[in-house]
Amino acid sequence: MAIIVGIDGTGGGTIPGRARDARYDVAFQNSFVRRITRSGGPNSAYFRGPVTLGGGLMDAIDGAVRFIGERRKQGVQEPVLLTGYSRGAAGAVVVAKRLSRKNVEVQAMLLFDCVDRHLFIDAEVIPANVKDVLHIRRHPAAKSRESFGNDGTLVNRGTRYQEQFFVCTHGGVGGTPWIPERGQKGTDLIDEGFPDGMTAVSFDQDARVSGQVWETVRPYLILNGFV
Repeated sequence: MAIIVGIDGTGGGTIPGRARDARYDVAFQNSFVRRITRSGGPNSAYFRGPVTLGGGLMDAIDGAVRFIGERRKQGVQEPVLLTGYSRGAAGAVVVAKRLSRKNVEVQAMLLFDCVDRHLFIDAEVIPANVKDVLHIRRHPAAKSRESFGNDGTLVNRGTRYQEQFFVCTHGGVGGTPWIPERGQKGTDLIDEGFPDGMTAVSFDQDARVSGQVWETVRPYLILNGFV
């Protein structure tokens, strides 16, 4: 079975630790990256994304590279598949870059709204050792996280690259759509707070379109051996 590694998005607060991880695991229990890695068996590894200010992402990247190296040392020669969401998607690009230096090929990479929000990593260009990329992105019409720039949008010659856009929030793209709180209705527009503010997406739309994202990527997952 393929070696599958995923790095999820930002969440759980600002301070690393067990309390943060417990909150994170509740919020991201059904994220797309977690769903993909959940069924992968011993050749699959899931890494939580960073805290709000970015701490922990480098640890996830190091852990991902180490996991792949260990599986190779144990004789597992199956294809390497990478996935990531938000800053975790940028982390997945960096993992691919590190694998390139080791002459390890990445058969496929599935990115969920890869964003440029970390001072110490460069994930603008996907390296040439990645054969195939599907990048799922929030549509500008959603007006979601407009302060977030995207990474992982440039490739080298020989890499097949596809983009698909969905009118849902950044959270919805990653499988964590917004949920109405007390006093809010499904038809209300979502306010993402400072610095982005009001989106053009309702809670109902976010949940519905997030489901469409999952159905859209499933053929890609099956074709490339993620599931």
